[in-house]
Amino acid sequence: MRKLLFLSSILMLTSIIMLGQNIEPVAIEYFNPHAYNGKISITQDVKVKDFIETFVGLNKKRRGFYGYRVKIYAQNGSNARKAANSIRLKFQNSKHKAYVTYTEPNFEVVVGNFTKRFDAVEILHELKEDYPEAYIIKTIVECPKH
Repeated sequence: MRKLLFLSSILMLTSIIMLGQNIEPVAIEYFNPHAYNGKISITQDVKVKDFIETFVGLNKKRRGFYGYRVKIYAQNGSNARKAANSIRLKFQNSKHKAYVTYTEPNFEVVVGNFTKRFDAVEILHELKEDYPEAYIIKTIVECPKH
């Protein structure tokens, strides 16, 4: 009973306080499109600039950033390097660049420099006809050329 009385008194007080407020819109000069002649001034903390410069520097040092490629070949053996290079040459005139890498004990051929996995999936479907065991890997890709 005490809890019910306490709860009802709290609800009554909040409703009185809410009804007593009168909110009227006020014109704020920040939202006026003609206040600053359409120009915006952005100021940022020096720490943000330092963070961005550090991040860019690490990516340059790493020679890229994390992205996706499609692995189409991975073999070891006496002819694996020759086979990997011949597969890479097939992509020489293609719009997607192919790379030969060596990850012990395999020679591998990976295709593309994709920042989004969705883009890699599109190419994977195209390559599945010729390379049925192809799959997507997450690796460091080259920075796009501007």
